[in-house]
Amino acid sequence: MKTLLLTNDDGVLSPGLQHLKNFFSTNYDVYVVAPDRERSGISMCLTINQPLRLTQLGKKEYAVDGTPSDCINIALQSIMPKRPDFIISGMNEGENLCEDVFFSGTVAAAFIGHIYGIPSLAVSLVADKTNTHTNDPQGEPLDFETGARITGQVLEKLLPLNNTNVVYNLNIPPNVSSKSKIKVTPLGLKRYKPTIVERVDPRGRKYYWIGTGTPVNIGDNGTDLHAVVNGDIALSILKYDLNDVEEMKKLIEAFNET
Repeated sequence: MKTLLLTNDDGVLSPGLQHLKNFFSTNYDVYVVAPDRERSGISMCLTINQPLRLTQLGKKEYAVDGTPSDCINIALQSIMPKRPDFIISGMNEGENLCEDVFFSGTVAAAFIGHIYGIPSLAVSLVADKTNTHTNDPQGEPLDFETGARITGQVLEKLLPLNNTNVVYNLNIPPNVSSKSKIKVTPLGLKRYKPTIVERVDPRGRKYYWIGTGTPVNIGDNGTDLHAVVNGDIALSILKYDLNDVEEMKKLIEAFNET
């Protein structure tokens, strides 16, 4: 039986993670190690200035008072008896498209798994324009059951590949239908201009809230953004490569001229 490690950035009790746990537990040996509360937008942050505490919720289910990246490290080095065959991070309540991947704790957890040489997938459910959370009375609830089923279909295709050279990023649109297709896509573009809200506390000191604002989406035909807007499922790969060979050549040439 294949072993899966599940985590997320919405918290161990979030419905997205719990639906994945229930769905995969039938056919896989599933471990869950996830933050004890929501840690969205925290990227690959590690907790290094305070100890981490672990709470066991079930036989193979744990809550960590840290970040998604903390969870992967603790799971692989202190909890699991052997390396998992695959890591799934999610299902996130909201999209992780385009530049979102740089901020997302969901995607970051998959990146940590990738650094360990384990095939990893980040999964996100794209909300409609009126629904930003499952408890939002203005929008339809996120369809976690369908999301889990689609994630299972994708995992069946990815497991035999055993590809440790990339991170997989899956975004499932709202209102998935029988016409929806799984499309392998490059990332589109978003231009963020965060909303900065300035307020004053009771002692007269200023404080600030940083919001996402309304990003400008540039979803050219064939990108992940274009796919989900048109009701399709976007599967992208993120390459962990810090070197740009062509740009390095240009830089070398520039310095050789001086």
